[in-house]
Amino acid sequence: MLYKESFVLYLNVSVCLILFLLALPTLLNKREKLKVRLAYFTIFFVVILTCIINLFVIHADNYKLVSWLFIIFFIPLLFGPAIWYYVKSLLGYPVKKSIVFSLIPGIISFGYGIYLLFVSDSKAQKVFAEVSAGTHLFYEITNLLTVVLTIIYCIKAWLFVGSLKTNESDRLHVQTQLKKAWAKEFVFYIFANVFVFIVLMLVLIKLFDVAPMNMDLIAMPIFMLFVYLLIAVRTMMMHTEFEVQYVVGITENAKRIQEQRLEISRDVHDNIGAQLTFIRSILDELTTSVDPLGKTVDHKIEDLSNCCNDSISELRNTLWVLNSEVIYLEDLKVKVLNFINKAASVKKDLIFNSAFDISDPIILSSKQAVNIFRIVQEILNNAMKYASASKIIIDVKQQGNGLFVFISDDGVGFNSDAQSEGYGLKNIKARVADINGSLEINTKIGEGSQFDLKFSL
Repeated sequence: MLYKESFVLYLNVSVCLILFLLALPTLLNKREKLKVRLAYFTIFFVVILTCIINLFVIHADNYKLVSWLFIIFFIPLLFGPAIWYYVKSLLGYPVKKSIVFSLIPGIISFGYGIYLLFVSDSKAQKVFAEVSAGTHLFYEITNLLTVVLTIIYCIKAWLFVGSLKTNESDRLHVQTQLKKAWAKEFVFYIFANVFVFIVLMLVLIKLFDVAPMNMDLIAMPIFMLFVYLLIAVRTMMMHTEFEVQYVVGITENAKRIQEQRLEISRDVHDNIGAQLTFIRSILDELTTSVDPLGKTVDHKIEDLSNCCNDSISELRNTLWVLNSEVIYLEDLKVKVLNFINKAASVKKDLIFNSAFDISDPIILSSKQAVNIFRIVQEILNNAMKYASASKIIIDVKQQGNGLFVFISDDGVGFNSDAQSEGYGLKNIKARVADINGSLEINTKIGEGSQFDLKFSL
């Protein structure tokens, strides 16, 4: 009857206090999402609550509280689901509602505990005696289910982490890799803990006739303390590494944002600057013109008005990117459609056929948004100015993380020889390369032009 000794009380209380203090830093770490912290704490709380209920019922020899043994068993049965929930939430993935089915054993145990609240003292004493002797069938099955659920969810979590693919272009790629490595290590610790403890119980109980209650009140707290101490220390180490990588990631992201702003500044210079230069040249012509001033002024003012409108439009297109915290693919679609509609209102003799197939809410970087829009804009502008086309087709399709853009016209075509490329075509190719896209041009003199573009989002 070693488990009745007074030192067992001090042992379990000390273990509960230490486990609580080990889990507390993670629970208070506000850099992690609340659901991640609660799932992690639950994994520790299961052992804490098990020790407490064992003290109040088994160690105290209090058969009147035997019902609470089953009511509170709902918490230990959450051990396996909590591991699964912690791993998925840590890596930023939602947990499906199917996890609710794993709560059924806990609900049954809770219901059985409620039933025992209303039974006679003799019945409660009988149940207590069976639990103490390890012969109560429902209690043993519930214990077994706790182990089975834990093993199942450990295997699920291990397979999930192993199959998880990370995107190297993601700005938080390093942090994600660290979390993935920690999740795998964490699952290994838990699985090894459960497996070793089961083997230890079988050996001590079957070969050395150690009483099950001695395992629950002495061996289990000591064993769990060492294992959870290792988990807590590794968790703190990983959180420190997360913090370091977070700072590094923020710094690198700020650097990328600065680079994108410089690119946008160059974009403003190339587009708005060109328009303003043209306006200045018109003004110079006005001041040096030898034609009758009235006719010349009317014609030049109209040109100036058109140039100003174009400049304002270009400026708005650039500010769209600068003023948007998040740019969705759908936003790009709207900008392209607006440009097409404006072009159609100006070139009334030109037919525009456009089709967009965009289904997912994909977020673009400002670099991607600016370049894709400018590429489409440049192709359409060239077709309208030089192709003498009667019809332009624009087909944009999103499939997974790929964006496919097809633009064709029935115009005069052009010579696609690299040596004869104009500035516009070189600019298109430079922008495509800048965002790691691909471009295929099919054109012949007198047979129109087709531009086939592909971008990874």
